[in-house]
Amino acid sequence: MIRVALDAMGGDLGPRIAFEGAQEILSRHHDVAITIYYFPSSGLDLPSPSQRLSLVACSDVIDGDDQIVLSLFRRRNTSLYQVLDALAKQASDVAITLGNTGAMVALARHILGLIRPKLYPALIRELRSKPLRCLVDLGANVHCQSSMLVGFAELGAAYVEALSDDVPNVGLLNVGVESTKGSVVTKETDQLLSKLQWPKYLGYAEGTELFDGEKNVIVCDGMVGNAVLKASEGLLSFIMKQFQEENGTSISKVFETFYQNERRHGACLVGVRGNLVKGHGCSDLPAMVGAIEYGIDIARADLNAAMKARLCEEEAK
Repeated sequence: MIRVALDAMGGDLGPRIAFEGAQEILSRHHDVAITIYYFPSSGLDLPSPSQRLSLVACSDVIDGDDQIVLSLFRRRNTSLYQVLDALAKQASDVAITLGNTGAMVALARHILGLIRPKLYPALIRELRSKPLRCLVDLGANVHCQSSMLVGFAELGAAYVEALSDDVPNVGLLNVGVESTKGSVVTKETDQLLSKLQWPKYLGYAEGTELFDGEKNVIVCDGMVGNAVLKASEGLLSFIMKQFQEENGTSISKVFETFYQNERRHGACLVGVRGNLVKGHGCSDLPAMVGAIEYGIDIARADLNAAMKARLCEEEAK
């Protein structure tokens, strides 16, 4: 039985999306049990608990604009804290939230701990699933030193090896492939990655290589990664809308299929001791269902354990 800890708070559309998403998942997967952590409020239409659906009322909620301050770590009755605590205590196999990204990363580091000291956690998003290729980091770390970017390359490579039979080929996102281009940090990272035996490093990657090409682990800092991801999603949504307005139904369906199936909903926070999925705050019901199914997939693969074993193996060499 795959046990899911679901944070119902934090999404722009409220806890209803989590409730309906959980019920949809339970109808599809009979080997999944879900515990929903929510904040009680008037008029809230709760689903009925069952053998595979549990409800836990929490007395506090972390809002989207809450700052990362010391008091945050003392708010143990928030829904976000509770889902991470359940993961830390091995009461669940995966945790899923749509909430505050900064708070999630800070609390995950505090509650779950790191896979390896000085290896900063990062958000990974699959750009394609077959063949697997991913972008890392997406916003967990905005200001990055070269050593952090090297760590992202290792996390991305371990992720690809854990979830596919593909060989990870790392590319460092840059404004060009020429050796003279890029910031000081980018050039330092390039030199450090070039010295590694693992993962295999293929040099700089331009934006045109994000969705196609030999490099299947694209590394960048969180500021760039978040902007790239949202720009890509925004463009795709715009194109789909334009096709729909022009009655291009069949072509629009092709884009919709790519958006729904090829690209998973949500991102995975890797580098902490647990399987953790962060969905978009603006997620609708299909996106909520997609984020939960992504979490189920990585829990089935025991992603965290596989990545930890691979990273520790390389560190021991």
